[in-house]
Amino acid sequence: MPKKKEKKNESFFDAVGNLLKTIWSYITTGRDYFWKGVRFTLATGIFLVVVFNIVVSLISPLWDVEDKVDPTGKVVVFSPRGVVVDQPPTPAPAQWYSEIEGLDFGADAQPIFYPYQDMLDYFEDFKNDDRVSAMIFDTAGLGVSIVYALPIAQKIKEAVDAGKEIIIRTDYMITTDYLLASGASEISVPTYGIVDIQGFGGARQYLKNFFEKFLITPRIYAAGDFKTGPESYLRDSMSEEAKVNLAFYEPLWAKWKNFVFENRGVDMQWIADESFKEIIDGTTTQKTAFLDWGLVDVQEEREAFDERMIEKFGASEDDEEELNVIYYRDYLASFEEELPVNSKNEVKVVTVEGTIMEGDVTFGTAGSDGVVAMLKEAHEDEDTKAIVLRVNSPGGSVVASDYMRWEIEKAQEKGIPVVVSMGTLAASGGYWISSLADKIYAEPDTITGSIGVYGTLFSFEKIYDWMGINYDGYSTTKYGAFDFTAMDWPEEFTATFEAGIDNIYVQFTTQTAEDRNLPIETVREIAKGRVYSGEMALEIGLVDELGTLHDAVDHAASLAELDEYKVDHVLPPAPAPVNPFELPSLIKSFFEKEAGFNLNSRNMYDNIRIYCLECEAID
Repeated sequence: MPKKKEKKNESFFDAVGNLLKTIWSYITTGRDYFWKGVRFTLATGIFLVVVFNIVVSLISPLWDVEDKVDPTGKVVVFSPRGVVVDQPPTPAPAQWYSEIEGLDFGADAQPIFYPYQDMLDYFEDFKNDDRVSAMIFDTAGLGVSIVYALPIAQKIKEAVDAGKEIIIRTDYMITTDYLLASGASEISVPTYGIVDIQGFGGARQYLKNFFEKFLITPRIYAAGDFKTGPESYLRDSMSEEAKVNLAFYEPLWAKWKNFVFENRGVDMQWIADESFKEIIDGTTTQKTAFLDWGLVDVQEEREAFDERMIEKFGASEDDEEELNVIYYRDYLASFEEELPVNSKNEVKVVTVEGTIMEGDVTFGTAGSDGVVAMLKEAHEDEDTKAIVLRVNSPGGSVVASDYMRWEIEKAQEKGIPVVVSMGTLAASGGYWISSLADKIYAEPDTITGSIGVYGTLFSFEKIYDWMGINYDGYSTTKYGAFDFTAMDWPEEFTATFEAGIDNIYVQFTTQTAEDRNLPIETVREIAKGRVYSGEMALEIGLVDELGTLHDAVDHAASLAELDEYKVDHVLPPAPAPVNPFELPSLIKSFFEKEAGFNLNSRNMYDNIRIYCLECEAID
């Protein structure tokens, strides 16, 4: 009889071991399938990305064409609402409160920026574009300096002479607007449109009597016989030296008058000075005068103008009652983008635009922190072979100007050529940072020079005396208890302040003589705070050549011995956001900018300026 097989009893530890083996087998199997899935997913994803990019590259030209508006046969409409600048500032980063209605703190006040070189290129491209033949241009919304207006007007005239039609339609024209309009094919205004020709210049406030009445003591000292800008704090009328210093207006005004007369047969001097007599004696009326004097070609209301344009140029395919138009932005987008130059060699363009002060680069302010960062970025880049400094500034702070100058010197010490291209203004502090360049280009009507220095301080001891408030104190030093804003100035304090101004003036003239290789006697004679046009500055050696930014770039490349290169415009760093809860600081900053007076600083240099107050009307 066979034996029965004995059943082996499984121990507890064997059961646990078997269970763990089973669990581990499931884990390893899951792990293997998991990694297979990951590899499959990654491979599939990479494959799909590659395929998608290939497909996009093949079909993107199709939708690009669809997104772009074809301008062929259309009328270009240009209705700017902004200002012409050399380089738009980088906006401050958006803050949380910017999303709250009513807490924009001036964000909407920022204008639209139209770069000057882009404006010239825009009308040049329009002239050469066979797809379009006409433009309607509203000049009233374009803010442009009197120096940049004439080159833009000449571009408009060139387009008209090439067979294009440029029709000006606007409600209001000041002198600058009319200069731009005068080169066009036709000028149309409504019945109650205005043409206001006032020429160059204007009135200033003279505050001597105001300060006397309100017991304010201006402590103003200027080095340079023609550094007349701060005289408004000390006089009740304009000095003869100040009038002589504005002589640069005359040749520019003559160019404007000649340009308008050649194009329209209109004498702007007569319009500004004498034309009103014909309204008084009844020769013409206020409503018809602009037509009678030849200032405009047509007076008509908007509806009549639109109907005439439709009849002249044709209606839109989509709407018979609308003109067949393409607007400025769409028109720019219709051009093919230029392919970048394939070269490691770079000519960096650094723009200094606005009043030179410490701080950030913002609209109207060339903050030294931002400009120094731009210069540093330029000369620390291994690909930079030359730098072009585009200067459009009336000057400002001595300290901030010197910060920029030091950074320019660092670039030159590395063997990088630096060429200056002067825009509308390169005066006083603007010249301070320009003179050491390897070559200086100026536009014919650039305003430059103003080699002089002034300091502005104010004291209010008479007010305190009137109120019965006495200042006194104790100090271990002679002037430790002296408050220059609240106490009368001792003679030696005044002498020290004046000596500081004189020392900076000597530095300004000396470095100009060394930078420009001119005898110091010559520089002292042409300095004195005198203001010159670019053409005048060329004659006396303050600049080397008349030319554009493009000329300066080409010369910088030749100094660096470059056969091929690309131009890189260095962007200003974004400024710090404005703190909406620091209104007192904003007010203080405004006072410092307008009067050049730091209310709190005891540092004399914070109240010394190399700024061309006479040049303020240029912009």
